[in-house]
Amino acid sequence: MADHDDVADNEDDEPNGGSEGAVGPDPAGEDSATAAVAKIIDTSGIYKEIFQQLGFGSAFQLAKWSRDQDLFGTKKLTAEAMKSVFPSGLTGYVAGLRSMDQFAGRERLQYLKTTAQLSESVIGPGTMAAWRTSLQLESVISEMTKGPAFKAAASKSWSAEEFRKSLGFTARRQVYMTDWLAQIDFGRGLLSEISSRPISLYRDYLVGLGTNPTRSQIGSSVYTGQSVNGLLGADALSSEAVRADSDLELEVADRVETDLLAPHQAGRLGALDELRQALESIDSKVVEMLEGGWHVVQQAPPAAAEMAANCVVEALDRALRAAAPDQAVESWLPSSGRPEREWRSPNGRLTRAIRIRYIMQGHKRETKLTLSLVDNVIVLQDQTSSGAQALKHASVGDLAKARCLLMAAENILSMLFTLQQD
Repeated sequence: MADHDDVADNEDDEPNGGSEGAVGPDPAGEDSATAAVAKIIDTSGIYKEIFQQLGFGSAFQLAKWSRDQDLFGTKKLTAEAMKSVFPSGLTGYVAGLRSMDQFAGRERLQYLKTTAQLSESVIGPGTMAAWRTSLQLESVISEMTKGPAFKAAASKSWSAEEFRKSLGFTARRQVYMTDWLAQIDFGRGLLSEISSRPISLYRDYLVGLGTNPTRSQIGSSVYTGQSVNGLLGADALSSEAVRADSDLELEVADRVETDLLAPHQAGRLGALDELRQALESIDSKVVEMLEGGWHVVQQAPPAAAEMAANCVVEALDRALRAAAPDQAVESWLPSSGRPEREWRSPNGRLTRAIRIRYIMQGHKRETKLTLSLVDNVIVLQDQTSSGAQALKHASVGDLAKARCLLMAAENILSMLFTLQQD
């Protein structure tokens, strides 16, 4: 990935899940947090205030209001509290927001920002936050694609119209999936931080680009969006509720196929040619690992999902090691600005994160996104491997999850190795 940002990457990134000035849980215990959340998920109160804001046409002070609730210790509401205490409240929350979305009008972008922040701050990472954030980033993309970067093609090798369609299509698919999951979640936790955190980071990245992104940034937006969609499908298929209910697993797998996998597969082959050429110059074995993953999913032998997930991680690791060899990275580290604690894993080897930072020098915001994507692909692969897949034939959900991981990996590699210099 070519450099285009002269700012040195010499600052520590914000830790995952953290936010500056966040207030921790109320030391008084769960009772006070539960009482505060019950007050917040009193739908009539929430919706009355939002309707008043819409009626007056102001710029929504609800975001400040939701931040103030941290004083009650609700910032990190647990998934268990959501499942056991508020299933009906969450259902009402979804229904109320859905009915209000049509009234936002010219204030829609600010309204979606507010409801996304409300869901993230009050309910925590998961299905509700992913749904509202997906709606917000779809609106952000709509505004971006009206800007000057999409008025005309920058060169013969880059079509502004093609990227505009790709961005919009990717965002719509994400909205379709999260909207449907929100309707059937009922507090069951069908999505987790594994997908909702990357969706939030993706939203923040798009907001930061403004309305005149560079060609490279637009490409990063497309590949990242498709990677996030891969994580989204895999996360839904990994939830405890889905794994424990074969009928629900079939239903979710069918929806993942319709909303995420089939649309991706339709446009995959053309993009894969470019990726294959790039990877062949780095390590031809990476291509073999990816193709091996798709082959094993098609054949569906016992442990197919585990084998495919292992192919995903091996392809990522081989590509990172080849593009960021030990000697080159070791020479770069003293001037990298990264603290020594990040350099090596407990076994003394260079970390994946430090190799990614080496490859993506000068692309700090893109680096943060990529690190989150890779970390969560690894988590999902670990979950797949720990599920004793070798003892049984893979289910429809297992195979769909493996395909989602392959989709995510191919787009991560495309972002790392196929983007053109601005």
